[in-house]
Amino acid sequence: MILPFFLSIGCMFPSEYENLYDQKSSAGLFLSAFFYSTPFACSANSNTKSIGSVDQVLLQCNRELANLDTNYLAEANQNVFSNISFAKLDSDRLLVKFDPLTDDGRYELVLAGVVSNSGETLANDKLPIIIDTKLPTVSLVGYIPITDYTFFSPRYWDFTSSEPLANFSPPILSGSLAQSVVLRSVQKINETTYRVYFETNFTTNSPGSLTLQFMNSKDNASNVVSNSITIRFIGLVQGPKLNHGRSEFDAFQNANGDVVAIYGSTSSAEILRKGSSSFTLTNPSLPESLRGERGVMLDGKNLLITGGIQSATAYARTTSYIFDTDTATFTPTGNMNGPRHLHNIVKLADGKVIILGGIRDFAPTIPAYFTSLNTAELYDPETGIFTEVTNRMMTARSFSCSVLLDDGRVFIIGGTDGIYAPKDSTEFFDPTTQTFSWGPTLPVPVAALKCMKLADGNVLIYGAQLSNLNNSTMLYDRTRNQIFTIANSKFRREWSIASELPDGGILFYGGAYRYNTSEPNRTIEKLDYAKSNNFFDMGLAKYSVSKHSGVKFSDGTLFFLGGELGGMFHLETEYYGLSNSN
Repeated sequence: MILPFFLSIGCMFPSEYENLYDQKSSAGLFLSAFFYSTPFACSANSNTKSIGSVDQVLLQCNRELANLDTNYLAEANQNVFSNISFAKLDSDRLLVKFDPLTDDGRYELVLAGVVSNSGETLANDKLPIIIDTKLPTVSLVGYIPITDYTFFSPRYWDFTSSEPLANFSPPILSGSLAQSVVLRSVQKINETTYRVYFETNFTTNSPGSLTLQFMNSKDNASNVVSNSITIRFIGLVQGPKLNHGRSEFDAFQNANGDVVAIYGSTSSAEILRKGSSSFTLTNPSLPESLRGERGVMLDGKNLLITGGIQSATAYARTTSYIFDTDTATFTPTGNMNGPRHLHNIVKLADGKVIILGGIRDFAPTIPAYFTSLNTAELYDPETGIFTEVTNRMMTARSFSCSVLLDDGRVFIIGGTDGIYAPKDSTEFFDPTTQTFSWGPTLPVPVAALKCMKLADGNVLIYGAQLSNLNNSTMLYDRTRNQIFTIANSKFRREWSIASELPDGGILFYGGAYRYNTSEPNRTIEKLDYAKSNNFFDMGLAKYSVSKHSGVKFSDGTLFFLGGELGGMFHLETEYYGLSNSN
């Protein structure tokens, strides 16, 4: 009696349903429920989520499968899966193969046309496949691997992930500086950018490191962030003592990486050989000079020293000589055409040297007076001869500053022709025509200043001692041929030393409130150049110095030497870098 009842029910289905067991029809749903407790379904047992390339999916079905139209199935999926094929394995398993997927995302495998042996089609004929071919990584936005304590100045870090994350937690900190950093909160900026707020309490300016691990941060496939970030921080390290205290002097570096400290109110030179832990005093002594001599490295080893003034004399010297930094010996070379000290000296692109302005004489009477020069001379290392430039400078200048520009011209900045009269003018020297021409006007008159060509070709103007007590740090923009005040330092920095750091910032070390006082500055500042252009407090140096010197090693380490401390000559040195190795 049961069979006729079944047949009578079957006759009740509308004729447009070709398959009585189609679960999308009411009759199919009824019959499926009548014969089976669960609908017809096929699920993936492997490879629906994979780290790496996915190239096959094995489907396990809860019914025996009819013979399948594999060509139809392949065509239905070809727009998403390349070279896809379907094969029936055993009676209830289906193997799907395709070219590996390389892009992360959610894909759907179309299974329309898969039919059970009883004629049922799948209740859900689209199977989702999550492809996860990449492990998430995190990087720190806007910072380079080697940086300094200005890294912390905004009091937050921005991190970016290689893909959206399900959760991002504050990183776990380790390393020598970990105890000085406290993480506070995390803010989600967008799907892949997160901001971490923190507090710092640094008790030292020594070099250190900080490692950040992301053990509690995962992507949408529950993969833990795979990388960590280690940042090495620049700091101060005590260096070897000088044999002689030196003030208002220049230090030089030869091709070997040796550091030469020469003159500075003492007629001697001493050398710190690369890898050595102490300075070696040269012998014999150098020609006597009280101050104002100027030098420039001619090549990898030879240093040209020009002019200067001797004690108890009113006139500067014309004598010049070559100091061999390898053998620590000096050899007289040609004399300048006129006496001068406190002049500018610049090596030109062709290897010759230009001598600019300076002071001819000096009378330490009350009131003191001196004669500034508007003359220039060219030194040829090949002949050892100085030749006076026929054309004169646009104005007499002493206590000025000069730098070689990328285009081969020399930029001459500020200075004075009277001890209390700093200039606001600049000029250019063109070596090709050996002529001078006016440059842009300074926003602040300055003399006894420092200048430095930066990596981008612009010129930093700073450390002026005759500037009407102005804190301005200026920049010559070569593309606009203009000078503007880029920022005001927090502290007066007469006779400070500025140096570029690996992250593009500029460090200011030492300097005094006024030229002839014992008020040097111990605070280190950094100019966030070409970014915020703000000054940041970088902590304290060990000593308060002014009238010192410095060099920069090839690895970016800075080395500061000598100067004055409390009106006394200073013997100490400090490295600012990753270590005390030069």
